[in-house]
Amino acid sequence: MKANLLMAALVVGLAAVWPGSSSMQPTPHAQFGGPDVVINEVAWAGTVANSADEWIELRNNTSDEVDLSGYTLEWDDGETAIRFDGESDSNAKEVRQATISAEGFLLLERTDDDTISDVEADVLYTGALGNGGERLVLRDGEGDVVDEVNADGGEWPAGAAGDGEVAYASMERIDPEAEGEDSNWGTNDGVIRNGTDVGGNLINGTPKAENSQKNTN
Repeated sequence: MKANLLMAALVVGLAAVWPGSSSMQPTPHAQFGGPDVVINEVAWAGTVANSADEWIELRNNTSDEVDLSGYTLEWDDGETAIRFDGESDSNAKEVRQATISAEGFLLLERTDDDTISDVEADVLYTGALGNGGERLVLRDGEGDVVDEVNADGGEWPAGAAGDGEVAYASMERIDPEAEGEDSNWGTNDGVIRNGTDVGGNLINGTPKAENSQKNTN
């Protein structure tokens, strides 16, 4: 019996230190089993006022403020990368806020702060999201993957452009504490919304607020 227990402990110990076993997997959250910070909402189609007014929201799943210094958000096969360094810079891709509050949101707006006219952006960035789909990757300061969305780079699993019952609707994460596979995304329902676009239209999304598709189980 003792020999069996010793062997089991050895196997567990080897699994914990085996090199490369999880280097490309999202960093786990100790309490919930999901990432500390996730890509929580993606408005890849823009807004009713302007299809170029795209925005992205990050969410902090922890009860502590998270320092994003050194983090990057990448798409277009890494050609577009927003660096979170907290320093002022003339390059619009440089983030001027390197922290995300406990259980809070961080809003990234493309080009200027008029995308969501009545909700202040935390980050301004340049670079368009393709309407046909992109692979989004959030990395920490060591370059390790923290969160990944639409891993195959194919069509977006949710969200809507200018057609359909709810036009220019964001893509919302259903369970923020689960991984970012396609089944964990839904389209804003057009009922639970937050903010207005530059033309005064209601945003079909929930920037800096709880998602309409949030899992309530």
